[in-house]
Amino acid sequence: MNIETIMIEEMTKERAYKILGVPFGSDFSMTSLAFRNLRDKYHPDVSPYTRREYTEVIAAFEYLQRLFSS
Repeated sequence: MNIETIMIEEMTKERAYKILGVPFGSDFSMTSLAFRNLRDKYHPDVSPYTRREYTEVIAAFEYLQRLFSS
């Protein structure tokens, strides 16, 4: 199973910030810190039943990362 099959909703800027649990419009350092904390919390090696959450956290951060770099 790949990441694309797990995603159900389209990623938006608002949704990405919500998934990471940071205020809308947060800077890169705040989103990075939130990402690292959630990535570690939901990592499949730590919590095998949180694969969907882990995938969503990665997708949200990658989406925002693309926005920050453009």
